[in-house]
This record gives sequence, C-alpha cells and structure tokens, in this order.
Amino acid sequence: MPSPRRLSALVALALLSAGAGAAEPYPARPIQFVVPFAAGGGLDLNARHFAQALAEVLRQPVAVSNRDGAAGTIGLQAVANARPDGYTVAFSPAVPLTSEPHRLKSLNYRLDSFQPVCQVFDNIFAIAVPKDSPLQSVADLLKEARREAGKLSYGTSGTGSIPHLGTSDIEAAARVELTHVPYKGDAPMLQDLLAGRLGFGAVLASSITPQLQAGALRLLAVYADRRHPSFPQVPTLTEAGVPVVQLSFGGLLVPAQTPREVLATLESGCEKAMQSAGYRDWAQRASQVLDYQGSAAFGQRLRQDSQAKAATLRRLGL
Repeated sequence: MPSPRRLSALVALALLSAGAGAAEPYPARPIQFVVPFAAGGGLDLNARHFAQALAEVLRQPVAVSNRDGAAGTIGLQAVANARPDGYTVAFSPAVPLTSEPHRLKSLNYRLDSFQPVCQVFDNIFAIAVPKDSPLQSVADLLKEARREAGKLSYGTSGTGSIPHLGTSDIEAAARVELTHVPYKGDAPMLQDLLAGRLGFGAVLASSITPQLQAGALRLLAVYADRRHPSFPQVPTLTEAGVPVVQLSFGGLLVPAQTPREVLATLESGCEKAMQSAGYRDWAQRASQVLDYQGSAAFGQRLRQDSQAKAATLRRLGL
C-alpha cells in the first residue's frame, strides 16, 4: 500500500497525463485549403471567397495554398499524405480524384484515400463558338461534322479534361468524327477560338462570361443535366437531341483517417458558409453555380462519377 504522499503524487501524475492526452477542440489553429490548380483561375477565386466565409463560421483563419501541376494530382497527393487532423483540406474539382486515377496508374492515391466533407460547386461546361460562326445550334454543328469526317476541330484545356471527355461522348452518341486540339489551359485555346482557327471550343461557361457579355462568343449547349442559371436560354445537350451529360463538380476533401468529430465540424461549417451573403454575391457575379451536398451525398456522387469516367476513358483508350 503506497504512502499517502506517494498516492497523491500518482494521482497528480495520472491527471497530468490525462490532460496531456486530451484532444484539443477543433479547430484550434488556422486551416489550410490546398487548391490543386494555379492561382488566379476560377477555382482559386472560388476557394478564396469560400475560405473567407468558412473562416467566419469556424472563427479560425483559412489560408489558401496553390499546389498546381499534373492535372491537379500533385495537390491531391499532398492532401492524401497530410496528417489527418482536419487542418489540411483539399478544395478541388472531382476530376483529379474520379478520372486521373483511372488514367494514371502510377498515382499513389485512390478514391478511398479521401473522406468527402461537402460539395460546394458545380462547373458547367459548354460549347462556344465565335460571334460570326455559321453554327447556330448543335444540329448545325452535327450537320457540319457529317460533311467531312474530322474536318471540324474543337479546342479544350487538355487531354482527359471534362470538355474532352464530354465531346468524345458526343462523337460516340451522334456517330460523328471531330478533331480534338488540346491546349495547356483555356487561355491559349480561347485566343485561337476568337481568331476563328477552331470550329468550336468546349469550355467552362463561367470562365468566358466577359466574352459572352461582349458578344464575342456564343453558347450552343451545355454538357450538364440542367441549364446554366446565368445563361438560361442555352439548352443542355440532351435538350438539343444528343443524350450526353458530362458533369463537373467539387468541394472539400480531407485524408481518409480524419476523425469523425473533425469531419462533422467541417461539414457543419461548410453548410453554414454556403449561406454567406458575401460568398453568394460573389458567385452570382462570377456566374459560379453553387450546389451544397453533405458528406454522404457528395461521396456517393464521387463514386458514381468515378465509374462514369472509367467507362469513357476505357472507350477512348486513355
């Protein structure tokens, strides 16, 4: 039986150890958003405005770090390798997670390397033509494509991108042959499109708002399952008679082993941040479509998209 003095010392040591092992309330320090694409683009601007809204909800700073390269896979790899404590969060479109692992077998992450937190946005891609193009509709585009196989060219931001996959689905559904011209981003592609060196461009609709407002470009259709709220007069491909839907969406992801209580706090914060007047005002001005989904719904959508992307990539031999 230990002496009273020794017993007191043991109790004090036990209490000290318990206190040291207790988890700190989350979040107790700044959070980092990893954006897997370059600064200054639409995704980066979206992340920075959403980070500000989330910081106000969680009462902690949310910093944005751009880790671009390799079609978004470098940034996602960094998050997959990060400590699963909720302080390193990916703000990313789905493509680097649902498409690239099928295309690049050397990647060290897969869908189950992450835990989805919440969906934040939809990216709606569209078929764009110059103002003086003779193409006035998707029917015109297909008629032109059937005149001579491969003569009609189109530009995208790169091989394996959403616009590339979606347009290849148009080729398969309509039984036409187009010539794909991949670029390193939208900016150089738009230069050639505006100069009339491409038949059409497949591009993120919100990224060409200035050109659309100025009348330099026109939209023929969107690749989504619904019309773009900023361009309600533009039909979907399905409405235009081509049964093709190629979705692009994204949100927050954390490493797979992130504790449930941390995930719950982030998910709740995400839902509240989506209601921020400042964030919603920016999104409306930027023609950015917002679409909140909780962790479970976001995860299900990621799994479905992964299966769809795998099927398209197999058909393309990519």
